[in-house]
Order: sequence, then structure tokens, then C-alpha cells
Amino acid sequence: MTTEIKPYELLLPPLVPALVGKEINIYFDNLIWGTAKRYEFEISTGLGRHENERWTATPTEAGDYPFTLDLYDELGNKLSTAQTLIRVTDATNPQHADVTRNVIFIGDSTTGAGHYTAELLRLFANDPMSLKLLGTRGEGLNVHEGRGGWRVDQYYESEESPFLFDGVLDIEQYIRNNQYNEITDVCIHLGINDVYHAETHGGITQIIEHRFPMIDAMIAQFKAHDSNIRIGIMPCIPPSSRQDSFGTSYGVNQNRRTYVRKMQQWNQALMSRYSNRLDEGIDIIPIYINLDTEHNMPSVTVPANSRSSRPVWKQSNGVHPAPEGYYQMADVIYYWLKQTAAN
Repeated sequence: MTTEIKPYELLLPPLVPALVGKEINIYFDNLIWGTAKRYEFEISTGLGRHENERWTATPTEAGDYPFTLDLYDELGNKLSTAQTLIRVTDATNPQHADVTRNVIFIGDSTTGAGHYTAELLRLFANDPMSLKLLGTRGEGLNVHEGRGGWRVDQYYESEESPFLFDGVLDIEQYIRNNQYNEITDVCIHLGINDVYHAETHGGITQIIEHRFPMIDAMIAQFKAHDSNIRIGIMPCIPPSSRQDSFGTSYGVNQNRRTYVRKMQQWNQALMSRYSNRLDEGIDIIPIYINLDTEHNMPSVTVPANSRSSRPVWKQSNGVHPAPEGYYQMADVIYYWLKQTAAN
């Protein structure tokens, strides 16, 4: 059962992958469903720097760096605390030269757009490790299993699902039909559409209880094919930082604050279910912490109103990043693939 979460309750992953010479960020607003500007944050770690909206680092040495984040109200009362480990891997590890990652990405429109997968191909083009993407959607080398608007249950029971045969989930048949001789990783980024239309409180709880066993079933069948397949669970990315974007995308049909609250409840349950299961080959890929929802989301410049010619900047898409935001998603996946290969 899920429980109601507080607006200041911090959600950090158990592990944050990072690479020597590459930027990694933890944006405070992405860790809570409240507004980060209402709170004070204190960080304890031996890496990076604390800025207004984020902790950021470009590591120079490989290693493990404990990280503690405390959240305070305006009167200095501690409301929440969370810990994680920043694990920095050497990006030029010569052991990666003979390694190829054969990866299936399963998701909704954020995967179907093909932006973060394209960026991954670009990142690996100059890397000693190789990447091969697998899937029935996309073009050329940039393939995946991303479908706009899809939920977990559609992959599990829709006739259009690539994993369904004679009305039954059959991952083994999917693998045989597509002649995937080797799969090293399966990465799942779903939940946005699952929570979008849900009512708050009990509605989210019912959806979680209905959908998570479906994710479990997909994982189990991939692992039954090959127990060495690494499963990467990606929590939902946060939406744009402003209500303007939701007004543009959805009119009055979705409130940003309500959506973030539902999304955070989904992510909390997801993290609780799949964290700390490395011994089973299941891991969290924390793409949500690295996304700049203020600057790397779609935006437009428009008149302030019909009686004004003064231009104002407004975000224009509720849940889909701009290309730069997708690149930040790709960064964390790239770090994770490099880290799991190193292990």
C-alpha cells in the first residue's frame, strides 16, 4: 500500500552514477512535490558545489562519495533528510574496449521521441564501449520500444503491444521473432500516462497496485530468458517548472502541482519496490534528478496579453523536455551503462 507523502519529503535514489569529467546534477525541485524555493537545503559531501537550484559536480577522480541532503523550513526546523552515494567511474576504462551493451528501452512518448536514445548513440560513438539499441520502433540504429501515450498496462495486455502473443505476455516469443541473440540491458521508463488521469490519494494507490505486478511480470520474463540481463528502472521525469506549460498543453484539464504530487507518489512507490535489488540484477536509473525543468524544457516568447506588445518568456509543454533536457536524461543513462559494465 502507498502512503500519503508530505510536500517536503525528499526522494533520493540509493545510488547516483557519475563519470570523471562529466557533469552530474541533483536539482532540488525534482526531489519533492512542494516548491523548493520555500525551503532551505544543506548538503554534506566531499564533491561538487551547492548552487541556488541544484548540487552540481564534474568529478576529477573515480570513487564513492557519500551525500547527505537536509531540508529546513524558513525558521530553521529540519523537516526532511536523505542520503545517497555518488559513484564516479573512470570514463576511459580500457576494460570497456571489448564491451557492447545491447539495450532495449521501453517507454512512452519521452522514449518514442527518440531524442535520448539518439544522444546515447552519439555519446557511445566516441567511447571505448559500444552500444547497440534493440526495438521495433524508430529508424536506423536509433530503435526502441517507445509509444506515445502508453501506460504500463498497455504493454502488458494491449493487442498492439510488441510483447503480446495470442493475448498473453510472451517476452521469449518477442525475442525469438526479432532474433535478438543477446540482450544486456532492459530499461523501463513508464508511469507518466499511468498517473496523468488518476485521481489523487486512493486513485494513485489503486493504479500502483494494479500496474506494478505487470512490471514485475515483464522483468521476470526477461530474466527467465537470461538471468544476466540488467534491468534499469527509470522513475518518471518531472514536468516543466511552471503552470504556464500545463495551460498551453492541457488548458484547464491538468494542474501542475496536482500532477507533481501524483508523479512523486508513483516514484516513491517505484523506488521502494525496486531499490536495493542489485543482487537480482535490478537497478534504479535516476534520470529525474539531472533534468533542469526551468531551462531545458520547451518555451516560447509571446505577448504578455492581447493588449500588450511586451514579449514574455513562457514554458510551452507540460511533460516533454526540450532537446537539451533529453540530453540530460541520456547523460545519466550513459553513466549508468558505463558503471554497470565496470561492475
